[in-house]
Amino acid sequence: MSEKDILKEIEDFHEERIKKLKNNETPKHFPEGGKTVLHLIPMESISEPKEYEISAIQQKAKDLLQPMFAKGKAYYEAYNFDGLLNFLSAKDGTCLSYIQLYRSGIIETVEAFYFTREEKNIPIYTIEQEIILKTENYLSFQKEMGILPPVVCYLTLLSVKGYSISDRSIDIHFLDIHPFDREDLILPKIIMKDFEIDTGEIFKISFDRIWNACGYPRSFQYNEKGEFIAK
Repeated sequence: MSEKDILKEIEDFHEERIKKLKNNETPKHFPEGGKTVLHLIPMESISEPKEYEISAIQQKAKDLLQPMFAKGKAYYEAYNFDGLLNFLSAKDGTCLSYIQLYRSGIIETVEAFYFTREEKNIPIYTIEQEIILKTENYLSFQKEMGILPPVVCYLTLLSVKGYSISDRSIDIHFLDIHPFDREDLILPKIIMKDFEIDTGEIFKISFDRIWNACGYPRSFQYNEKGEFIAK
């Protein structure tokens, strides 16, 4: 199978998952509102598909496969038809964040932790930091599973129309700042050719586009040299 064919199958898989997520076909029920979605899809899961024994790697998963915004090990673990599901629940029982490890080694993580607030102003700096940190952990886990790169990464924001981002320290006098004006932000795929990458660097273009969608010129969590500086 050619690389082009592999990437087409990965794209089809991603599109199908996004459709299901938009239809609320999720392993756990989410509250209404926006969501951050991250997929890490090894190319070998398509070119040389195999099934990993999930129970044999569960201990490693405790440290590296935490749902986004889970603190320590304060989350639930469960097996399901697709593999391993770690999730974080709200007091009312709805899901705030989960990570699904497929038996093929594919990782899908979805979170609505910061999209449940009534003011619809999301803390973009915190979200960017969490995406970078968790992606590092998830890639480390895939490496320990014995998966070989490349890994195709998709970052998506779903149902975010009307949400906004803000930073009062930025001079916005000449900028047309506004909430997201489209329902979904599906960022371009990122092909990670090895596991020893700078995740802050690879997400810069995606984060810039998210800020662009609200009228800002770029993500201000990067300095003028394009280096990620956590705020």
